[in-house]
Amino acid sequence: MTIQDDGDLIKGLGFVCLYAAYLEESIDDVFELLVTQDGEFNEKAFRWQVSRKLDYIEKILTSWGEVPDELDQFKQTLRRIGQLLEDRNLAVHGRIYANPGAADVLKPARRGMAERPAVSSELYQLANDLFDARNPMLSASMFSIPRYLRSQDSQSMGSN
Repeated sequence: MTIQDDGDLIKGLGFVCLYAAYLEESIDDVFELLVTQDGEFNEKAFRWQVSRKLDYIEKILTSWGEVPDELDQFKQTLRRIGQLLEDRNLAVHGRIYANPGAADVLKPARRGMAERPAVSSELYQLANDLFDARNPMLSASMFSIPRYLRSQDSQSMGSN
């Protein structure tokens, strides 16, 4: 569902927020699936920052060693998803100021980062990228990870 840039910075920022929330929900689905498999289950883990959840997901997938291609490809998307959420943070926590007679300005909330033009097309592209990033998460939580876990269970039952 690609949304088109209509030049509205505020609406673009709203789509970034909404689609990032949808992405975080799908990350939580993968995280919950994995953390409940972990013998060290901890209810506090559900309050972790999303970046820590992504690191955990990557750590668990890496600990499984050789995995099917679909899970290996999924693991490769995690860094990109983390970067998209970082870009979201910069947009959401930055401040957009009108600049009479010139382009609007985005002033990052992080110290040491230069202000730059606030461009609606960048916000709409980020929103679309965040929306699209849900696909690998949904596929992993609904198909790839459960399929892998079932295969591991059947192998361990066969070896007993």
